[in-house]
Order: sequence, then structure tokens, then C-alpha cells
Amino acid sequence: MIVQHLFPEPLYFSKLERVLTKKELKIFDEHQKKTHNNTGNTRSNDSYVLEHKALKNLKKNLNQKIINYFNEVICCGNAITPYITQSWINYTKENQYHHRHTHPNSLISGIFFISADKKVDSVTFYRGYAKLQDLDSRIKLELTKYNIFNSASCTFPVETGNILLFRSSLEHGVNKKKGNNIRSSLSFNIFIKGTVGNKEDLTELILE
Repeated sequence: MIVQHLFPEPLYFSKLERVLTKKELKIFDEHQKKTHNNTGNTRSNDSYVLEHKALKNLKKNLNQKIINYFNEVICCGNAITPYITQSWINYTKENQYHHRHTHPNSLISGIFFISADKKVDSVTFYRGYAKLQDLDSRIKLELTKYNIFNSASCTFPVETGNILLFRSSLEHGVNKKKGNNIRSSLSFNIFIKGTVGNKEDLTELILE
């Protein structure tokens, strides 16, 4: 018997290959003093965090990962340039959470973990709503074990320095946090510049 894996969902997992500098950490500390309530946790008032001059090198590091994602996962033949649009910091304390959500007006989204402990910190991704309905609503089966075909969600432990990239339409969230550390994560959205499609198929679209 052979069971083929059809249309998998890519989740790009990488790591910042250096430690954050004192200047970078200082910027993140300053942002923690200027926040507002989010659904379940708090978020920085600044939604363009990576535009700060002191984070220029970090933005460059993240852009390298983004380019690698487009080259290795999407494998696009169009002359496009991915770029970060907005970026903000989420702060999650003990017993807080981050609601299930997607990122509209974005193609790919990313998370960089400024501070996280893999013993207590994680992120959960959920199957699409239509797939979940097909799996659970019409016939409810008692499962003996979970696998990639029958699971409605998947949770990954995360730690300081981890970088995740995924489709912006992929629903994700953070379950109620354990541990007394403050989990700090820099989220960012990605769009593209350039020309997509082609003239012959009448699908050409120029994005500037």
C-alpha cells in the first residue's frame, strides 16, 4: 500500500544565525513600554518596527530568509521582489494567548521570536475551514492516533531566534501561555513588487 501526500502546506522553519545586538534589544525593550491590548495579549503601538534604523541589519537578515523561501518553496519564474510591508511585536505573558487569525492584504507572513522558551512556548496552525468541515462535521469518528491527514491543527514549540514563514491565509494562533517568561515575537507581512503573469495569457499584472 502507498499513501501519497497531496498538496502539503509549507511551513518554513529557520533560525537567526547570530545573537541580537544590545542596540536591537534596546529597541525591543522600548517598544514594550508602548503597547495596547490585543485579543488575548498585547501588541506594540508601532506597526512598522523594522523600519527603525537600529534594526537595519535584522531586516536584512529576515529578507535573506524571505528570498530563500521564494526561491526554494514558491520557485517563481516571474521577475519579482518580495518585501516586508508592516511589522509589529506581540507580547504574551503567563495565562495570555493570541487569538486564531490570518493576515489579510499579504501573501506570506513571518514570525521572528525575540524571546521564547521551547519548553513552554509554541505556535499552532489550523487546517482550512472547508477541510475541517469535511473532516469533522459530516461524520464524527473517534481517532486512535493523529497524523497529517486527520489532524485539524498542529502545534510547534518555538525558541529565541526561530524564524517562521507561511502563507498569510493560513490560520494560526497561540494557546494559553504557560511559564512566567514574557514571550516576545516580531510578526511581519510580505508582498511583492514586479510583474506577475504574462501578456500571452492576458494575466500580466505590474505591481510597483
